[in-house]
Amino acid sequence: MSRDLSGKWSGIFNYPHTHPPTAFEADIADLGGSIVGTIHEPDLYSVPPGALIAAAIDGHRDGAQVRFSKFYDDSEGYADMVVYAGALSDDGCEISGRWDIPGAWSGSFLMIRPTAEPVAAEEVAEAERDGPA
Repeated sequence: MSRDLSGKWSGIFNYPHTHPPTAFEADIADLGGSIVGTIHEPDLYSVPPGALIAAAIDGHRDGAQVRFSKFYDDSEGYADMVVYAGALSDDGCEISGRWDIPGAWSGSFLMIRPTAEPVAAEEVAEAERDGPA
């Protein structure tokens, strides 16, 4: 299993109250355990609806444990820092955990990325049987 988090992730975070879950997209670079990147999510207060807001992330991965902070661009009207703490699945394609705006709100989150296409055992056996081309 690769613990490198680099790549594109799709996620969802849940609010603690009556707000609906919010989907987001993340683009992460894992630099030997130090992680940086961006998150894009819907602006729930945009008029007309449909605008996206961006935030930078900065954090680290230690084994299967993942922690990062999300920082919004102040010009978007969102000033809170959000702290994420989660665990990477055994296959390296899912991070689940909790987010927290210290002293305000918290909730759960889930991030997934596509799995690499495995080579079927039958294909390997056929290649070995046929020998070099």
